[in-house]
Amino acid sequence: MSTATPQRPAPGRASWPYWSWFALVAPWCWFLLRDRLGAVALGVAILMPVLVPLAAAALVVLVRPRRVAAAVAASTLLAGVVAVVLPWTPQDAGAVAAGRAVTVASANVRGRATAAGALVAADADVLVISEMAPGLRAPLAAHYPYRAETAAGPDVAVFSRLPLEAPRTGDLPGLRVEVAGRGGPFVLYALHVPRPWITGASGGYQATPDEHLRIVEGIRDRAAAERSPVVVTGDLNSSDRAPDYRALVRGGLVDAMRAEWAGPTQVGRWRPLLVRIDHVLVGPGWCGDGARRLDLPRSDHAGVTVAVGPCVRG
Repeated sequence: MSTATPQRPAPGRASWPYWSWFALVAPWCWFLLRDRLGAVALGVAILMPVLVPLAAAALVVLVRPRRVAAAVAASTLLAGVVAVVLPWTPQDAGAVAAGRAVTVASANVRGRATAAGALVAADADVLVISEMAPGLRAPLAAHYPYRAETAAGPDVAVFSRLPLEAPRTGDLPGLRVEVAGRGGPFVLYALHVPRPWITGASGGYQATPDEHLRIVEGIRDRAAAERSPVVVTGDLNSSDRAPDYRALVRGGLVDAMRAEWAGPTQVGRWRPLLVRIDHVLVGPGWCGDGARRLDLPRSDHAGVTVAVGPCVRG
């Protein structure tokens, strides 16, 4: 009596169930869905450097077969790295026309005057400060003949070597001021946008994610309506991998910090989140050169500085 030899499945088929192919692609769906998920997308974007490694580790532990788990975990990690690093990569919009550059610096000093030396050393033509410290007025006034400050709301100040005109606040989270630039006047929006991840009055200006997005979209629309060139800068509390940031750059503004490699500006205890929320954005026709970050003593932010101005015409 003969016995049939059991047939073994084709090599590899049992190790790669049909659902594994979807699982490999699923992490990359973030780039298609991130602007459609509202507050969920904003939360995931901010926490991504923590959530992605945790998700990859969970996949390795829970999913079988192991080779499928390893592949899906690797795909998840790679998608996370791309999402975090891609907005830091240089994006050359062109060079600033010779003799027309204005160096703009933005710094959230967290209400401390210890940053005075670093701010003076940055040697910016226009300096925007969020969470202004009263002790900074005297040392900065020695270097900057022009100043404008908010009278209420977020403590935002502008110090400048160039004349400032018509400062106003309105319902802005900061200032709109006209600057007599070297190549002609431009409009500066110096801002400290409310944080989108905390709601309430617990020691700062907070907003729900939806409120925050409406504020950012309002800034974008105001900038687009200006007839003069525009610079938007400050602590925007908008992660460069979140929908609010993309609302700005898709609305016609150019991220001048991407003239070079950018990087996270939220430091201190938030450093593991790798968040870039301090920005210098310029309107169409303007470019940036020499972008870099600044160390700010005792602040939980790094400052940013870049030379901006009309692009060289090709």
